[in-house]
Amino acid sequence: MNRIIHVKITSDEPDRIMDFYREAFNWSVDKFPDPPDGWRMDSGKGPGVNCSVYHSEDSPLDRHISIAVSVPFIEEVAGRITGAGGRIMHDKIHAFGNRYLYCQDPDGNVICLVEFG
Repeated sequence: MNRIIHVKITSDEPDRIMDFYREAFNWSVDKFPDPPDGWRMDSGKGPGVNCSVYHSEDSPLDRHISIAVSVPFIEEVAGRITGAGGRIMHDKIHAFGNRYLYCQDPDGNVICLVEFG
């Protein structure tokens, strides 16, 4: 099976984006020891994938990405997202017994919060 194993986020201001993900999701951030100039964001133990952050000019690809993050309580995390400089895109969606909320980080990258049934 072909599975997602990593998410790469690029930003014009990597420090601001790393601060956002630390504050919004309590992720840890570590500098890569070798080039390319990047940082690893660790989203914690258990099922899922981690991310890396690179400066936009170091990536030939479009800067915006979309990630889905499993959260225990959407309202709590949504408050941390707006407090960290992100924005809520629209009202919560109820589907398949779960709740979803689409948000953006300060660079416009889309984050789908998923609260499982």
